[in-house]
Amino acid sequence: MYKFKKLNKKSLNRFTSKTTKFILPKLYPKAAYEKILNDVWDVTPYDLVMEDEFNESDVKVDDALAQFINMGITKTRSSGMVVDYIFNILDFHVVDKIKKRPKEDELKWYSSKIGTIYFTPDIALRKQAGAHSRKLKGDLLNFRIGYFKNFLQFTNNSIKNNTSINLYEDYVKPELKNIKNQTLYIDKIFLYGYNAWAISEKKSPKIEDLMKNFSFDYRVIEYEELEKMILDNQSPDFYYLMCNQINSNKIITIINGKTSDIVYQQHSLVSYNITPKDFKELDKKIKKIK
Repeated sequence: MYKFKKLNKKSLNRFTSKTTKFILPKLYPKAAYEKILNDVWDVTPYDLVMEDEFNESDVKVDDALAQFINMGITKTRSSGMVVDYIFNILDFHVVDKIKKRPKEDELKWYSSKIGTIYFTPDIALRKQAGAHSRKLKGDLLNFRIGYFKNFLQFTNNSIKNNTSINLYEDYVKPELKNIKNQTLYIDKIFLYGYNAWAISEKKSPKIEDLMKNFSFDYRVIEYEELEKMILDNQSPDFYYLMCNQINSNKIITIINGKTSDIVYQQHSLVSYNITPKDFKELDKKIKKIK
């Protein structure tokens, strides 16, 4: 969950005074989403609407929305270079005003932002950057039901505590020291090779090369094993690594899969793959904590 540096208290109060309408994609059955929401979302009442059932004409001023959006944007820089961006997000906001676009014959609403969860597109989806469509096709590497639970749990707790976290903020929490005596789990899906200039796959890195400067215990596992751990409400604290890619921005996080708390975040500009340097930096940060 990533918010603005300054979270507007008035907007937050407007949001929490309403029932949150979740508008979610058909990546999973409605019942799977409902189970997660029932488990972790208690900061507001909620309604769940699947994306294909959502009617924009039903949106009203002061509605509190958690809306899944696929968005392609093309921008022209001052140099004349054309750059495509893609955003795959769950956007939390409260509606301020609504206008109808005459040309498109659709509604547009202007909102106060509460926060946004960003998802990482696979290579097929990245190829569609700038497509200007809500129906982009591809996979979102960290839109998995277990990760979704932790994202929502973290969002719920952040809103409760009036805390705001910046996407580009690097930080280390004291809890990271637990990695010294525990296993760091790494989902195999994040260890891919990507050529950003050709927008194509390249040879994946060898785990031995990636971890050569990491002194602590780790395990590379399939997502399904990690999901069981996350969904098991009786499991003890454990930690896993996530690599979130948002256009040219790479964000490495370490997440407590039990509490959903993010205990480490490291942001890199113009970086597209996990590298040995990422683990070297993580190793250094862990060792510094007393």
